[in-house]
Amino acid sequence: MPESSHDHDRILEVLDRLLYDASVRTVFIEHGPADPRLGLEPELVAAFERVDVRELALVGRNIRSEVVGGGTGTGPGLARTFARSLEVIRERTGRTPNEVAELFVASPEFGEFRDVPFSPAGRGRLLPECFHRFVAGSPPPLAGVEPLVHHEAAVGVAQAVATGAEATFEVGLAGFAVHGGVHCAFREYAEAPAGWALEPTLYLAAPGRCVTGRGSRPLFDALVAVLAGRGGELAPRVRDSLESRLRTWGLR
Repeated sequence: MPESSHDHDRILEVLDRLLYDASVRTVFIEHGPADPRLGLEPELVAAFERVDVRELALVGRNIRSEVVGGGTGTGPGLARTFARSLEVIRERTGRTPNEVAELFVASPEFGEFRDVPFSPAGRGRLLPECFHRFVAGSPPPLAGVEPLVHHEAAVGVAQAVATGAEATFEVGLAGFAVHGGVHCAFREYAEAPAGWALEPTLYLAAPGRCVTGRGSRPLFDALVAVLAGRGGELAPRVRDSLESRLRTWGLR
């Protein structure tokens, strides 16, 4: 019988789980497609018996390697973007970067990344933002690293926007909003442990340019007012100074 659209969709769903969920892949490789933990319909068991398990394991490892070390579509990867966060995660949970990546790749948050550019829901999200969402939505102690992960994710998002990535990806990292064509965010990080040395930080990014560094809420709000065309709310001297600063940064 010809394959129905439902069968086709189901096969793609199972392949997706095998490629991106290490625990599911391990069950499949060690026990075969008939293992009840996989929940495959009888007609699919026969189809998946033809899968080369060595190739499956290799592809799964390659996906994880690209997520950790960087590769096509993933940008710099977790190891470079979240160097400090992964170190703290190892200290708090005992998990290595590869183990964290396995959990991340199997998560719904990673799914928002890998669908680009074919997602029927539209553009996907940048890898740093997806990793932040994954950590923020995880139970303790992983969730406790969220402030540091947010900072490193925000730097990664700002750098990606500067390369023009927003043409492909949706930018929705917590705290970011667009004003005058510039992606802007600010966070105090007052809840972060002192040892992390996280300062109140502003993040500004547009194609071709990004600026990240120490700031204050009043400065950030004034910059946003100028970028959003509300500079008239500010004293002329302050407005002119901020306009000059934005031009120096290449954001005007």
